[in-house]
Amino acid sequence: MRGISLSYFIRRLFSAIVTLWVALTVNFLLPRTMGGDPADFIAANNAMGSPEYAELLRAQFGLDQSIFVQYFSYIRELLHGNFGISFTSFPVPVSQIILKALPWTLLIVLTSTLISFGLAWVFGTLAALKKGGKLDTIMVGTAFYVQSTPYFWVAMMIVMVFGYYLDWFPMAHALPAAMGEVSNLQFIGNVFYHAALPILSLVVISFAGRMVVLRSNVLQVFTEDYLVLAQAKGLHRRTILFRYAFRNAFLPSFTGLMLSLGFAVSGAIATELIFSYPGIGLTIMNAILSHDYPIVQGCFAIIAISIITMNFLADLVYPFLDPRVTLD
Repeated sequence: MRGISLSYFIRRLFSAIVTLWVALTVNFLLPRTMGGDPADFIAANNAMGSPEYAELLRAQFGLDQSIFVQYFSYIRELLHGNFGISFTSFPVPVSQIILKALPWTLLIVLTSTLISFGLAWVFGTLAALKKGGKLDTIMVGTAFYVQSTPYFWVAMMIVMVFGYYLDWFPMAHALPAAMGEVSNLQFIGNVFYHAALPILSLVVISFAGRMVVLRSNVLQVFTEDYLVLAQAKGLHRRTILFRYAFRNAFLPSFTGLMLSLGFAVSGAIATELIFSYPGIGLTIMNAILSHDYPIVQGCFAIIAISIITMNFLADLVYPFLDPRVTLD
């Protein structure tokens, strides 16, 4: 493999597997440290609630077995691709609940990630090229101000301005409460109409940090000897920018982009709570509140797998983007 030795690949793969095992083990233990008994919780919220009913639920969920038996059963089922059965939506499989929530999360997080990276590239490059100018001062000052502002405040301001006062977009949910038979085009339009404010809030908060990083990358690249030489030779600025500077300025931010895609599955819990958006974040929060261990474990397992996989792939792709990089 180009720039990657076999021994490095095996070591990196082993490291990824160990990291995943640790993450899944912590994932198993965390819900059990929250306190409370899922069987008692469900029984208390059921008209048939009684100690005998709670005991029956505990046996049905396997919670009457030792922690070690539950752990090895959890690992064995995961190896078979089985995330278990939801306690509160019994007998609905957790995988079915995750597959229902995942597309909504991917829609807002992937869309906002791509938009924010695109805008960060444009404005980060312009700010770097106009270093010390009005545009640079305004962009950097605004970026630092937004970065220091709590996310929930930014999201609430967006809801108030565009949802409440201007009434341009809906303030919550992914689809209208009552939607009759519509065409595919109308359905897609409704989906993006409802996703507009969650996406906008994510773009605003993530754009600032990415713009500052990309501006720094471009400025750093322009101090490299080969670019100084290219400018001294009289190469056109556009040639220097597009042929040499962009490619090398992109590399430091590539890992950030891959990790952002990995974190896409985890969604934005705060965003989904503020906008009552039915994605993975809202599913996790509801599962935590109802002590639904299988859903919590299933969601966090998917998140851990996606982050570790994207991090692993980022390492392997890096030598293809920069031939100077060798991994041995």
